[in-house]
Amino acid sequence: MKMPSLLLVPLVIAGASTFVSRDLQAAERERPSLVVLISIDQMRRDRLDASLPGGLGRLAREGQVHTEAVLDHAATETCPGHLSLVAGRHPGPSGVPGNSYIDAKSGELRYCVEDRSPDAAVIGLDADPANGRSPRNIRVDTLGDWMKAAAPGTRVFSVSGKDRAAITLGGHQSDAAYWLRRNDTPGFTTSRYYLPSLPAWVDAWNAVDLASRVPDQWEHATEPAAGDKQHADDFPGEADDRSRVSPHPLRDGDPEDMIENVYHSPYVDALTLDFAARLAEVEGLGRGEQTDLLAVSLSGTDKVGHEYGPWSLESADALRRLDGWLGEFLTALERQVGKGRLLVALSADHGVLPLPESLEAAGELTCPLDGGRRGLITFIFGLWWELHVELSPFSWPSPWLHVSNQLTVNREMARRHDVPVEKVVSVAETWLEAQPSVREAWTRQEIERGDTDWARLYRNSFDPERSGDLAVQFEPTCLPDFTGSGTTHGSPYLYDRAVPIVFFGEGIEAREVTGPAATIDIGPSLATRLGVPLPADVEGRSLLAP
Repeated sequence: MKMPSLLLVPLVIAGASTFVSRDLQAAERERPSLVVLISIDQMRRDRLDASLPGGLGRLAREGQVHTEAVLDHAATETCPGHLSLVAGRHPGPSGVPGNSYIDAKSGELRYCVEDRSPDAAVIGLDADPANGRSPRNIRVDTLGDWMKAAAPGTRVFSVSGKDRAAITLGGHQSDAAYWLRRNDTPGFTTSRYYLPSLPAWVDAWNAVDLASRVPDQWEHATEPAAGDKQHADDFPGEADDRSRVSPHPLRDGDPEDMIENVYHSPYVDALTLDFAARLAEVEGLGRGEQTDLLAVSLSGTDKVGHEYGPWSLESADALRRLDGWLGEFLTALERQVGKGRLLVALSADHGVLPLPESLEAAGELTCPLDGGRRGLITFIFGLWWELHVELSPFSWPSPWLHVSNQLTVNREMARRHDVPVEKVVSVAETWLEAQPSVREAWTRQEIERGDTDWARLYRNSFDPERSGDLAVQFEPTCLPDFTGSGTTHGSPYLYDRAVPIVFFGEGIEAREVTGPAATIDIGPSLATRLGVPLPADVEGRSLLAP
């Protein structure tokens, strides 16, 4: 007997509801419980090694690896580099042109996460307003803010050895950003922007004696592995503040000396990951109804790299140790939230130039200066002297230019001597571009209107209100240097811009992906994967399927 068509309607609806319910349940099972964003400070892309046995190797083997990933801005420093990982926008237009900038009105040097408001005081430090920290200088919302807007129950935390790394990764709405306090009571802290006081579990973590967490000394191999690019343990150009050879001191009777030793060793990452794992456990990250975000920046590679260079035995050992600690950290998070419930992104805030001495030994030094080092003290003195001779021979010692990562004209000085700012810039630009170590001195007009790739990179680091009047681009492999040892980053060259980008998680295929990929794509990629709406002004694109 034929059933009346109207009687089929409830059955169709019931069946459809069953299928929808199953689809929703399946989607819920596939939804990541916890997004883990890992930034390895100063991690060059060529140092990602799939043969490593721990966490780095696992991500490289099992993740989606972008083989041509870069920072797409010129100021390759910690603060803008970390912001680019989560903002979906270039750091200059986001309000962070560098680690520091000159307040053009006052001539004062400002720190990228400095906040002199009373409600931004750092817990456990003195009340000096310059010590306040918050994300208020950032002009845009970031990944954690987007996630909270889409799902208000989302929890967002960030951890780093550095305040500027933790704060930029966390964004405006972070539940807390924690960083390492380096004084006579070392431990992790935050500012009152986030919390009125440290939680009891943080006080308990900090109460454990630092000396019990680290060995007496940092020991590593003293001979390079066969076929590696590593140089000898005691190599010209390495810094000798904490010994140029193994072992390096760690424990010290003075807490401030000890934390500085640890901070300039791989063990700062052991502390950071231990603290981050404890945070995830106590705060119950990944165990709620919404997807949470935990951002971790690991600083040891940066401090070790600055002192010994990326081809040193110290840097190789730091990476090997970090690989092991990171593997344990990811395993602990998987135990907490369940296998397949993590969505992981790995990248870096910048790379680094090898020691000029290493480059010279390898036949790769192209800098026109002998030895590749350009002493900044004599460089800046020569520039200041030229300006005083040309503009005001009787006004010494007031400087015509303030120095941060760029050069800013001293407006008060220009007014006093009735000299147009443009004239000061012109004299400085002419002198700078006559120096053999300088490729170009970029004026604001050249940055804003230039149509070259270099101009685009500098424009992506440019903030009209906070950037300087001149940006100095040194010749490739020329190292601007204050101390005569160690190395640094900050240039627009690939050795500073080429960084890893890796995504790992359920449904992400293990593969290598060629073609353009930039750190400003990471935030949009994670948001798209989660189904989180993106702001209309986002410049990055998703590298992951929804």
